[in-house]
Amino acid sequence: MVAVTIITGLCLISVYISYVAFRKGFTKTADDYFVAGSSLGYFVLIFSLLASFLSAFSMFGMSSFGYRLGFGSLYVLTANLVPLGFLWYFMHKKTFLLGRARKWMTMGAPFGERYGTPMRIVLVLVVLVASIPYVVAQIQGIGVMLEAMSEGIISFHMGLFFVPFFIALYLMMGGMKGAAWVNAIQGVFFSIMVFVLFFFVMMKNGGFVPTMEMVMAKHPNLFQIGWAGGKVWSYPMIFGMAAAMCLGCVCFPQPFMHAYSSRSARGLKAMFLSFGGICLVVITLPTLVGIAGNVIVPGLKGVAADKIYGLVAAATMPDWLAAFAVAGGFTAAMSTVNGLVFGNAANLSVDIIKTLRPETRSSELITIARVFVALIMALCVFIAWNPNTPVAELSIIAFGTVAVTFFALWGAYYWKRATATGAILSTLVGVALNVTFFLVGGKAWVLFPQRALLNMNGFLAAFIISGIVFFVGSYLTTPGKTEEKSLSLFFHPVLTK
Repeated sequence: MVAVTIITGLCLISVYISYVAFRKGFTKTADDYFVAGSSLGYFVLIFSLLASFLSAFSMFGMSSFGYRLGFGSLYVLTANLVPLGFLWYFMHKKTFLLGRARKWMTMGAPFGERYGTPMRIVLVLVVLVASIPYVVAQIQGIGVMLEAMSEGIISFHMGLFFVPFFIALYLMMGGMKGAAWVNAIQGVFFSIMVFVLFFFVMMKNGGFVPTMEMVMAKHPNLFQIGWAGGKVWSYPMIFGMAAAMCLGCVCFPQPFMHAYSSRSARGLKAMFLSFGGICLVVITLPTLVGIAGNVIVPGLKGVAADKIYGLVAAATMPDWLAAFAVAGGFTAAMSTVNGLVFGNAANLSVDIIKTLRPETRSSELITIARVFVALIMALCVFIAWNPNTPVAELSIIAFGTVAVTFFALWGAYYWKRATATGAILSTLVGVALNVTFFLVGGKAWVLFPQRALLNMNGFLAAFIISGIVFFVGSYLTTPGKTEEKSLSLFFHPVLTK
């Protein structure tokens, strides 16, 4: 029960921080509530964005991935995270500059101004649908870990309500500034704890090299990669998963919300360019912890392997320290849930409700967003009730689905010939293909290379076809009045300096 006490304390601290933001008036206007009045500095920006992406996927999911699939997981991280910060900055520096000039508050704003209202609404709905598996993965991870660390006193299903209740509460009170403050503190906490856990796990068997040698002796397949892939990994599989994760990260709500909330262009640049390096270190450690778990807690299969993070902590650390280590994983999950839930609630409120009812007042928008926070959280808890897909795979499904909006975003900022028809068709075709591949072949078709798809996984095939549709659709259609009018804004000479 030590872990439950610590986690409850962290939840209450998070609510208190958000309450302070609420009492100080940071949620009185829509600008304050949705983008923190564009006031966030370097430290809060960097650790808030870090925390909003380093999730149950990063801690519980990647340790499970390492446990089940081995060293190929690290190659996915490298191919994904090394270019991510640079790609983020390239794609979102215009988000910051135009967002500040146009007072944008949501990710649908650039799509709406560039392509028109239909694309704005399509984008918001696609991102919502893609986000749900990722939020479900975090909530699922929270339930699994609470059950494991409380030794069954708190059941998986009870755990599904425990932490999400606190998350919804502090999001509804504190808005973006409250969430960012909470994220920054949680980001520092779980970054420290993952280093501590890594040290104890590796010292269990005499250090890093002896531990990996023991794993190699018992599970040599976990170290096999190549074109054939051995029993686990192939280069197409590594590239397909990494592409889904990297491109999906660019298109989730978090980078948009943090770009709008940044106090300065320097803060934005520091946030994006430092992200990949920090993440690469912080996520590598739980992956290695998972690989080492094969000789500490052997025999876990499927979704049961999502417990490995907590189980190795319990097996290698004093009870109180193990509780803190697992609490670090919880704070990672909490911060990601609040980022995605808040981002989607803001999108639905501003991009759909405000667009359809322009007369909606600022105070009403805030109330509507709070209702959406509660509804989205309740829906994700409901879906997480019967888990049948491990956290890592569930998260990658979300990344790959949202990645098909990449072409519309790139076209909005960097291609004058992009049209609304091309953007809408490419997005819908990409999502439809992802859904079709999943229905036809299940998660195997979506995640793993298939001969029928030229040795690509479903995400990569859907992404490439989506891109072809975007370019062909744009070339075959004539830009409308909205696209023509937007060029003077999106391609203003000052944006190229």
